[in-house]
Amino acid sequence: MEREYLSRIAVLVAASTVLLTAAFVGVRSFLAGAAVGVSGRLPYYVFGGAVVFVVSMVYLEDPTRRGTQVFTSTASLSILGFTLIALGGEGVVYASRHPSELFGSQLVVYFLAAALVCTGSAYWSINHWRELAATTRS
Repeated sequence: MEREYLSRIAVLVAASTVLLTAAFVGVRSFLAGAAVGVSGRLPYYVFGGAVVFVVSMVYLEDPTRRGTQVFTSTASLSILGFTLIALGGEGVVYASRHPSELFGSQLVVYFLAAALVCTGSAYWSINHWRELAATTRS
């Protein structure tokens, strides 16, 4: 069981790090003014956000939870999902159009490092949010 758990965590960390790296590259794309043609890709990003909305709603729905709590969580996850999908998509487009800027300068290594730190911080926060919430109430 330990091995299966570690395998799942490794896949989750790798996927999260890759997605966040692509999103950081997407931010770079927008800051550099290189996000040309984004309006043509926007419907796909919106569709991805809608998929996140439905999956979140189905996953979080529980008769013991208040409907407003489920909807608020779903809306928050959907906004986050849309943002990551859009920035990640633009990051992939930017990396394919300007590979020398990312790989030649090793900028992508800094983005990978930042994404890995964000992944670890998010994982820790998710596992310890109750402790953090209890601390702020005291």
